[in-house]
Formats: sequence, C-alpha cells, structure tokens
Amino acid sequence: MPGRKILITRQPEQSIEFINKLSFNRFYPYLLPMIKTVPLKFDIQRNRYDFIIITSVNTVEFLKLFMDKINYNRAIAVGSKTKQAIEMIGFSDVEIPQLYSQKGVIKYLENEDLKGKSFFIPGAEERPGDLIDFLLKRGAEVDAPSIYTTEKVCYDNGYIVEFLNELSIDAVTFFSPSAGRSFFSQVVFSEIKKIPLFVSIGPTTHDYLLSIGIKSIYPKTEFTVDGVINLLTDIYRR
Repeated sequence: MPGRKILITRQPEQSIEFINKLSFNRFYPYLLPMIKTVPLKFDIQRNRYDFIIITSVNTVEFLKLFMDKINYNRAIAVGSKTKQAIEMIGFSDVEIPQLYSQKGVIKYLENEDLKGKSFFIPGAEERPGDLIDFLLKRGAEVDAPSIYTTEKVCYDNGYIVEFLNELSIDAVTFFSPSAGRSFFSQVVFSEIKKIPLFVSIGPTTHDYLLSIGIKSIYPKTEFTVDGVINLLTDIYRR
C-alpha cells in the first residue's frame, strides 16, 4: 500500500483534511482542482422557517453573511463537517441524520407530519431534487434558493492526461458530479497509460459516473473523508 498516489479533484481550501489524512495513512496525495464555486444572488422569503436544512460546507460558506436574516425552529445538517461548520457561524441545536445524504434526511423525516411546514434549503444551483420532491409530496412548503454555482476549471489540452501518466496516479477521487464532469470532459481515455481507480465520495457522484459509463466505487456507509480513506486502505491492503 505505501506509495499509492491519490489525486484530489476538489478545491484546495476544502482539501487540507483529506491531504493530511492521506499522508498519515502513507498515501501520496496530489491536488488538481476541477471546479470552483461562485456565489449567486438570492432572497430569503420568510421571517421564520420551521426547518432549515444545510447539505454541504460550501453552502455554509455562502450563507454566513445572511445569518442575521435567518430564523428557524429546527436545523438539520448533512454530515458532521457541515454540522460543525454551521455551529461555528451561530446555529444551535443542530440535528444530524445518521446517513450523510439527501436520502438520509428523507429517512430522518419520513415519520413526521410535514404538511404545511416551511423549509429553507439553500444550496448549489445544480443538485439532486429527491429531498425537495419528497417534502412537496408530503405537503410541505419549500424555499430552495440557489446560493452558489460551480464552474469548470479548464486546463491546457492534454494537461490532465500528461499529469496522470507522468505521476502514474493510482486513484482519482471525486466529491461531486460537477468535478467528475469537468475531469472527464478534459480526458481522452485512450491516451492514459494506466487507468486509475475512480472513487466517489457518495452515491450521487457514483451514480453520475455510472451514467457516463465510468466504473466507480464509493464508501457504502460513511460519505466522508474518513470513509474514502478507509475504502482506499481496504482496497490497497488486499
């Protein structure tokens, strides 16, 4: 296992923990960001919401400037890192589903009476609609503004393939479908000397890669940096 080279495709400011844990576990991390996030203008429609649901640390970063306008009865975070992030900007009594995904939130709320309840779910311009569809079908009122978007980071023609080949990358990790989309739009498979393992942070990214014909694996239970580390460790110890 020592010496395996792992490519990280997320933004540098979000990769510090992943880099440190890869290094600690005797992997060699390399960074090649595939997307960047850009804020969007949005409005907060209500004075108070019954629920606010935060699905990512990215959302917290763009939401923190509006904390004086946000009032809520219950706050739900997707993932422990998101919970920590929103508590740092002033949220309290934050609930966290056991499964770190939109499906986890759906399962968390499935036995509650949601009819007429108001939800504030800020997030990315491009995101799965499963949670919003579930809430609307249960009679909830949902405000789900797009507060940021992702843009593709473009590299010179052939740069990514050359990067993979020269370093002999063993695995490429993706934390979002948009990162995968950016990566594979700039790669010609026939030019890669050693096809790396493709690892997704969770089922949504995994499903996207499968939809474009890319074989991918992902942590089945813990959709976190630790989950990816454990998955890689298990694979390379075989």
